[in-house]
Amino acid sequence: MEVAGACGVAALGEREDVSHPSLFQQQSLVADQISSLSREWSHAEQLVLYLKTAELLSTALHTAMERVKQGKLYPSSTVKQIVRRLNELYKSSVASCRSLSTRLERFFSRKHRLMDQITSITAERLLFSHTVQMVQTAALDEMFHQGEASVLRYHKALLLMEGLSLLLTEQDDLLSVSKCKECIERRLTALQSGLCV
Repeated sequence: MEVAGACGVAALGEREDVSHPSLFQQQSLVADQISSLSREWSHAEQLVLYLKTAELLSTALHTAMERVKQGKLYPSSTVKQIVRRLNELYKSSVASCRSLSTRLERFFSRKHRLMDQITSITAERLLFSHTVQMVQTAALDEMFHQGEASVLRYHKALLLMEGLSLLLTEQDDLLSVSKCKECIERRLTALQSGLCV
């Protein structure tokens, strides 16, 4: 959900970035078209991420209900609170999917040729890319002696990579995630033992 929200922020930023019409009228028209396409692309990425979020939350909710029925999970106040929170997040994700789907409907009907490219977007690919950027930012934090911020980013990146390793099915993708996890774990070990190399 955090990554999907970041895609939306990027789309809003692009909307405001328009060339001054009195200076660059032709370039402005092209820039507006590119900006519009870029904005819609960000919305498509958001939709893919919210769909994946809704799918994972739905699975978690069904698993919890099954475990309660089977007597494997006691419905304590903590469990009820977590299930309630998962349900709220699920409803929020579904609402975001509906909103984005409506927003993109006209775009999709006008841009049939882009459909092949749009369907090539996967939540897993977007999350992997976001996690790699997070690791790069953590490395910069490290370089500027912000070890605590660096450790937090590395931990979050490791958690995302662990989640991806459970979702991916392609062997090459799993290998890439595994290599990234190893690198992150090495950096964390070095930072936590004070060996920052």
